[in-house]
Amino acid sequence: MKAAAQEFPREEGPKLLTPVGTDAEIENTKAWTTKISSNLIPQYACAFVRSNLWPGAYTFARGMIWENIYVGYGHKYTTTDYRAELPPLPANEYNDGVEIVEADDPTPEDEAKANAPEEQGEEGEDDHEEELENEEDDD
Repeated sequence: MKAAAQEFPREEGPKLLTPVGTDAEIENTKAWTTKISSNLIPQYACAFVRSNLWPGAYTFARGMIWENIYVGYGHKYTTTDYRAELPPLPANEYNDGVEIVEADDPTPEDEAKANAPEEQGEEGEDDHEEELENEEDDD
């Protein structure tokens, strides 16, 4: 099963603690976007850094406190739109032909009539066996 699976080349990222300015651009857009949470009260504002390559990857910091978060689908940014393939059209209804005909269920009376000859046949066999035994006893 592993042989059938398509193997992708291993992706190598930059070394740890390299400056974000050295990251590759994406279609003439920088790899990172920076913002500040508030211009009104800068002493209490947080700095935000957002990845343009991995939408949903954010880092925020205030003083010496910082945190990373990723809220996304695990797909890199692409310049082309993703459009899911439409599902196939539903199948047409099956056309019932002459060979497929529904029948009504028999009533209990009809079932009793149909089973009656079978029961009589079994009783008749018992009688016939008894007659054969009687004949053998007579001999």
